[in-house]
Amino acid sequence: MGLQSLSDHSHRGCAHRSLAAEAGSQARRASLHSHRSWGWLQIRRLIVDLGPWRPAVNRLPAVDKLERRPRAEDQRPRRSCVPWLTRGGDGGAIALDVDPNLIDAPAPSGSRALEEEIAALRHDRDALQLGFFEAAYVQQRLGAPRRLRRGAFDIAGETFPVRHASGDFLTAFDTGVHTVLGLGDIAGKGLSAGMWFTHLVGLIRLFARSLHDPAGVAAAINGHLASLDPEAPITTLFLTWADACTGDLVYSNAGHPAPLVLRRDGSVEWLSAGGPVLGAVPDATFVNGGAVLNPGDTLLGYSDGILECRNARGEEFGVERLVDATRSAIAPSASATLFSVLGSVQDFAAAEPRVDDLALMVVHRLDEA
Repeated sequence: MGLQSLSDHSHRGCAHRSLAAEAGSQARRASLHSHRSWGWLQIRRLIVDLGPWRPAVNRLPAVDKLERRPRAEDQRPRRSCVPWLTRGGDGGAIALDVDPNLIDAPAPSGSRALEEEIAALRHDRDALQLGFFEAAYVQQRLGAPRRLRRGAFDIAGETFPVRHASGDFLTAFDTGVHTVLGLGDIAGKGLSAGMWFTHLVGLIRLFARSLHDPAGVAAAINGHLASLDPEAPITTLFLTWADACTGDLVYSNAGHPAPLVLRRDGSVEWLSAGGPVLGAVPDATFVNGGAVLNPGDTLLGYSDGILECRNARGEEFGVERLVDATRSAIAPSASATLFSVLGSVQDFAAAEPRVDDLALMVVHRLDEA
């Protein structure tokens, strides 16, 4: 073979190698393009092969709502892709499919239903609180007025429920002959006790106009409560007929903590005559007691919530502190005396929460009618 032939053969060989190299380069580019296309177009299959990356994908937050408004012309499934490449040249993408209905809706139907349920519960709560308020208002209207003046008697009373309605109650009304004053405690607290209060005050008013002494009224109420089915709650009651002209008191105490009479000279008398609590013993008997409020004397009635009020050390307010507070509280008006005693109870309890209803009634005999 001549030199020209060798030269032509060499050139042809170089050309073949160049073409082969270029073909190989094109093949590699095509392969890479194919891999990349495959990586972007077949991304669902790559999710299956993620291996250790799968937990991370599972923890990606779900898209449940966005603020953007929906586009009617585009309801196709939307896909967000996150590409990845490794040093070895492998590549792919993680696909996050998003339902356009979830994106465009202001909230999923489950969330909307939950919001509606919460709104309904709030409405029911508000209605219930309004009902409690109305029950407390009715109880206040049916009870004794906060301040009352009858002849030489200056009278003040307050109830302090631990819940919306109180089991402790006061009542005061005139029969045309005398003034009826009542202080009681219905077992229980809250709305149930408040409902029984309405019934009990009605009984007191009914029997007081047909019977002529507190013991007779107590016996009639006791027989009525004992006959009820279901059973009525146990009730204590201090009931007195007060003569505003003479200062005479005729009373009967049905199991209630004995009110005290603080005399002008500082001595104390307890009004305990009566009988057992109401509704416990069907055939119980009750007796009347008597006392006289002279000018300057003060009658203090209270519920057991006053005596049992506790401080941070667990000590009860008790009878002795009540007597001391009453002696220290004597003021020209019954209302001032009442709130002075109440202030002593509150100072004793300090920040300790109350666990029982409170009731106070003060009757002060003025020097002049």
